Parts: sequence; C-alpha cells; structure tokens
Amino acid sequence: MMKKISYIIISLAVFLCSCSSDTPMPEQSKGEGRFLLSILTSSVTTEDITRSTTFNFDVDTFKVSVFDAKGLELISRHQADQLSDVERTLPVAEDYRVDVEDCSALEAVTANKAWGMPRFAASTTFDIIKDETTSLEMVCTMVNAGLKIIFDKSFTQKFTTYAATIQDSRNIVFKAEEKRVAYYNQEQPSGTIPVRFTGAAEGWFGDRIDQTRDITLTKGKITNLTVRYNDGTDGEAGISFTTDFEMTETSQDVFVQ
Repeated sequence: MMKKISYIIISLAVFLCSCSSDTPMPEQSKGEGRFLLSILTSSVTTEDITRSTTFNFDVDTFKVSVFDAKGLELISRHQADQLSDVERTLPVAEDYRVDVEDCSALEAVTANKAWGMPRFAASTTFDIIKDETTSLEMVCTMVNAGLKIIFDKSFTQKFTTYAATIQDSRNIVFKAEEKRVAYYNQEQPSGTIPVRFTGAAEGWFGDRIDQTRDITLTKGKITNLTVRYNDGTDGEAGISFTTDFEMTETSQDVFVQ
C-alpha cells in the first residue's frame, strides 16, 4: 500500500513539474531608452501658404502624440514645446509611432466659419534601444488641399451677379472679390470636387449661366482657379484646365461659355 501511495505522489510531482515548464515565465524588463524630437516645417510650403493667408506656423504650438506598436496612445496631443529638443524616456521596444500636427483633421475643415485652414502634419515610426537616444527630425508639410477661386475680368464684365458654390455639405460660396481659401482634407494625392458656376447679365433678357464642373484638388497644394468667360469667338469654348505641379500653389483656368 505504501509503495502505491509513493508512486502516486511521485507521478503527481512529475506532472506538476511538466505543467510548470509549459507555463511561460513573465517577461523581464528590457530596460529603457530615450528619444529626442525636433520639429520643422517645409520652408517652401510655409512661404507659399502664408503668402495667401494670415496663419502663423509656430511649431512650438503643434500637437505631438506617441503610440506603441499596438496603437496604445502613450502621449496624447502634448504641445510641441513640451517635447521637442527634450529627451523623453520609454521602455525598450520596436515600432513606436509619433504623430505631429498643427491642428486635427476636423479642425482643418471647421475652423474659420467652415472655410477651414491649412493642416501641417508628419508621422514616423522609431525604435527605443536600451540606454541609447533615438533622434527624430520631423518635417511637417501641408497634408490637406486648398481651393481659391478668382473671377477674371472677362467674366465680371459679362455678368453683373455671379458666384461659385462648392457642392458639398459645407456649401461654401465664392462671390465677387472673395480672397479666402477653402480647405479640404485630402487622403489621396489628388481628387475632384464639384463646383457650380452661376452668373447673370444685367436685364431680364441678359445671358445666364449655370454649370457644374469637377475641379481637381491636389494634396499639399492650393489651387488658384481662374474663371473666364469665353463666347467662342476665338475658337475656344467650354472648360479647360492648366495646372503647374512644380509649385506649392497650382493654377487652373476655367473657360465658361
């Protein structure tokens, strides 16, 4: 009887040892490292944007967020002057992500009575190595698109009342002498937006126009759209586009018959 009990105890001990060997041990701390963040804006982009707006691009006011590899937010929209050029400590790991932006995507289309504002942003991933400092230089560029509509003299001399209305939920209207830029979030490199052009000449029997055209917007650029009236006497009629993609601001000519 004693031999049987001893056998059972020994078997149980072996079983427990085998189970414990299959159980993973808690992962030990791998130590810590540091990261040093420096934030810049594209000088060419900043110069071109501020030439047509009154926005002040102060990188110290930009918002910084840091995430781990699983997407957990570790630092939430801290102001850049609290993080830039200051070493911050994080646990050793790979694929951290840092996002920098001067405003959120929502603010970029709701600010300034829904005309929006240019959004400067950048994002990158980095690793933290034990007892080392990882230096990050973030160059923020404009990540949305802008549209400015200009009525040429050939158009304003023909029509006494006129407007261009962007056909979307914001329903932005460009009227005579409008100087503002309408901003739109642009995920893809380019996309189109419908714009309705209306005009009426003086008098009951004056000429009328009411045309909708798809206008191309390019991410990171302000499109200056010039609207011209063409009666067809020079052989050109309808809508035509010319765009210069070498500049931060692009230009398009629209001919309306």
